[in-house]
This record gives sequence, C-alpha cells and structure tokens, in this order.
Amino acid sequence: MNTRNVVAVIGVVLAASSFTMAADKQTIKSRDGSCQVSVPVNWVPGDIGGSADAPDHKVSMAVSSPKMIDSYAEAKQSAQTVYKNSKVTVNSPTEFVMEGQSITGKPDVYRIVPISSSKVCIVEVMYQNGTVEQAREIASSLHAAK
Repeated sequence: MNTRNVVAVIGVVLAASSFTMAADKQTIKSRDGSCQVSVPVNWVPGDIGGSADAPDHKVSMAVSSPKMIDSYAEAKQSAQTVYKNSKVTVNSPTEFVMEGQSITGKPDVYRIVPISSSKVCIVEVMYQNGTVEQAREIASSLHAAK
C-alpha cells in the first residue's frame, strides 16, 4: 500500500470514529436556546427543556442562562454563596468550576462560562452513583449554542 492510500485509510477511520462519538451524544439546550451541553444519547430530556436524566435517574443535569445575572463575576460570586459545600477547582477568565455538594445534598459538578459581557451559561451535573469523571465530562461540554 502506498503512502497516499495509507493516509486515505487513516482519514476514513478517523472520520468514522468521530461520527460514532457524535452518534453517542445528544445536545441539550437551555430553555432560551443560548447554551448547550452534550449528554449520552440514552439520556432522557426533561419535559420543560434545559435538563436531562440518565435512564436510571442516578445522574442528572440542568443547563441555563439566567436572565437575573448581569455578569460573569456576579455568577461566580453567587455560585460560591449558594454552594457552600463545594470547592472551586477552576477560576479563570473563560471558565469557573466547582465540585462538591449540590443544594439537594447530592455530589455535583457546577460550571459557568461567559458567552458575552452580560450573559453566562451554567450547567450543574448531579450524581448519586457513577463517577465524578462522567459529571466532569458532561460539564466540560458546556458552551454557547450554535
């Protein structure tokens, strides 16, 4: 097999694997449609939008872009006030992440990203069983909707 054929085969394999990975996920958007998160394809979207649950209901997530928060700084300050049993794990100009305990007492990963000077996207992933790694993976997929 010559080099050109090897490159072509590698390209086909990479394209197929990225298609499979995309097929294993579904997009959940915030109610206003400005933010989105990727969750496993077998998750059940919530009735009111902006949320989804694992089939066994042991992991759930909610994505939002609150209108009552006027800035990224305000969102970060509010999160630290509300989630007193959580630890800040990332605090940068482009993302803010806390891990610990939700207001319902379940373990969680909470992430905020700014999408404009006055608008943020927020996701909270709560879990009873499962791993923090799965919650982190879902939270890390948060971004402005396309």
